[in-house]
Amino acid sequence: MRRASVAAIVAALAGACAVGAAAAIPAVSAAAHTTTVSGPIVRTPGSEVATVRAGGPAAVAATSTSHGFLGIATSLSTIPGLAGPPGDLDTPFLNLLRNLSPGAPVLLRLGGNSGDNSWWPISGIRERYLYTLSSQWGARVHALLAALGGKAIIGVNLKEGPRIDSRIATAEVHDFNRYIGANLIDAFELGNEPEFYPLSVVTGSRVPGPVTIAAYTKEFSHIASELGGVPLAGPSSVGPVWLSELGTVLSELPSRLKLVTVHAYPLMNCSRLAHLSMSDFFTGASIQGLADAIHGEVAAAAAHGKGLRVDEINGITCGGKAGLSNSFGEALWALNVLPALWQAGVEGVNFQAIYGDYNQMIHADRSRSGWRVTVEPEYYGLLAFASVTPAGSRMLTVSTPGLAGFYQFAVRAPDRSERVVLTNVGAVARTVGVSAAGTHGTGSLSFLSAKSLGATSGATLAGQSLSPRTGRLAGSPRLTLVKPNSSGVYAVRVPAGAAAILKLSG
Repeated sequence: MRRASVAAIVAALAGACAVGAAAAIPAVSAAAHTTTVSGPIVRTPGSEVATVRAGGPAAVAATSTSHGFLGIATSLSTIPGLAGPPGDLDTPFLNLLRNLSPGAPVLLRLGGNSGDNSWWPISGIRERYLYTLSSQWGARVHALLAALGGKAIIGVNLKEGPRIDSRIATAEVHDFNRYIGANLIDAFELGNEPEFYPLSVVTGSRVPGPVTIAAYTKEFSHIASELGGVPLAGPSSVGPVWLSELGTVLSELPSRLKLVTVHAYPLMNCSRLAHLSMSDFFTGASIQGLADAIHGEVAAAAAHGKGLRVDEINGITCGGKAGLSNSFGEALWALNVLPALWQAGVEGVNFQAIYGDYNQMIHADRSRSGWRVTVEPEYYGLLAFASVTPAGSRMLTVSTPGLAGFYQFAVRAPDRSERVVLTNVGAVARTVGVSAAGTHGTGSLSFLSAKSLGATSGATLAGQSLSPRTGRLAGSPRLTLVKPNSSGVYAVRVPAGAAAILKLSG
């Protein structure tokens, strides 16, 4: 390897712009630290023909600048340990969240099953919940959101049935607003995956069985009227039957519903009969098939004048699976399901990260020397996506080379640079020709990689790893410079089991 001067890289990457402190492809200025250029500049052969072509803007909205497109979803019981107390906030964790939302306020989702298994104590109601909320809990969440300049979708208990649900929901909304602050709450999500509640919960009947859409929407509407004008989200469904009937569900919910929320998991692991493998992440059903299903839900929400957010997603249900949920393969799945969901029209996505299961993704610990964070490989896939899609980015149309196990997407960032992301989950390296309209000159190439798809550690982005002490990428980013041929084609070699990110100036 040779070490290039800052001045040389500035000249080669004229017009480049930073996309945040954790960017995989940073801008370089005279004041910046030295960037490592790995190997000689790649000069594209004149015979190279473009097999991937980035074109004009796709028919999908730009990523929002008012709220982050990408965030995490976690439980009411997990967030205090990640955030830390108001006087000793977990700054590395805050940075992990900021990394995922460059240019827009972070939007968290706090709830899920914990929303139906937590409560603020109420006089006269017997305590039977797994987690008790308190003013100290609220102070931690308030301090976290205030420091981030972000907001949260907060889950509210809807699992007790009509006799006491309205009392619990009213008390919870009151105390969430009191201790967190209404200005830091984007919406209250009533219940979690209600299609799996027993019928007796919502109707008060002793007859077992799944809840009906009619019973759920009646209960939701009743509680909504008790809560007054607070912003509401729902139905937070994941079951295919209810999601296929989302238009019917929404027609019965209050018209002032602020946000439609749904959940998505391509792979099921809730039974001993489940047999999952790495290749399951990269079937048609796990990426494009999932996005196609969500597109129908987006259309149903739009027909009612609502936006839709997938506020809980991960690769595998029921807490995930060892060796898969904590593997680099899931990082590459995440990197490619996100643009597919963006193309489907969702307003944003929150990845599930819960303490105590294989979907945890983020770990935080406090010692005498301060806070430390570690992440599973999947986080690097989210980080790679965020680094190339800062707020205000537009998706570009892109052709496909038709290679098995090969994925691609392209964006135009607000600085007019174009970023083409190529993922190869095959067993051998592939070289493809890339062209992009309106770009020219030397491009910069970085990689998201690990030792193998099955690796559970050692992931890097642009040759960098996250610092446990800061939650930021540490060290000098490694870039390969790529010169196009006379036809404007860039030769990009994508290693097996890795992703390449090509950045081109406008």
